[in-house]
Amino acid sequence: MERFTNENQIVELVHSFETSTISRDAWRHAEHLTVALHYLSIHELDTATEKMRSGIFELLKAFGVDTKKEMPYHETLTVFWMRTVKDFAERKAGWTLTEKANELVATFDKDYPLNFYSRDLLFSDDARARFIDGDICSTTRIQNITSLS
Repeated sequence: MERFTNENQIVELVHSFETSTISRDAWRHAEHLTVALHYLSIHELDTATEKMRSGIFELLKAFGVDTKKEMPYHETLTVFWMRTVKDFAERKAGWTLTEKANELVATFDKDYPLNFYSRDLLFSDDARARFIDGDICSTTRIQNITSLS
């Protein structure tokens, strides 16, 4: 089953992310990936990653999260997913954004990073605060690994 039937739905999702009007219940893994895909379709990796990072922080504020008391933001996961989505999108050149988004969310579940990271490392405070490479499998050559998916 396709999540998106047209690009306008993706644009609306991105708008709700950027304006912090998406509900906390509606902000799930598939939405994260789709916004990342949209950013990567119009920006290079570093800019897209920064837009994603800053947008997540704004969204956390809108959700009422006190980031001084709790920190749900995760730098390693953000960078990992941006790299993964970038590679995926490049391998699907010629596909529409809608086709890519539907295939992306169908292909990568939220546990995919555990192919690269042990739970202990991935959910450590250090991995939340800064990007750390995988301890099971390096993410530096992610394009070779994700092509197996």
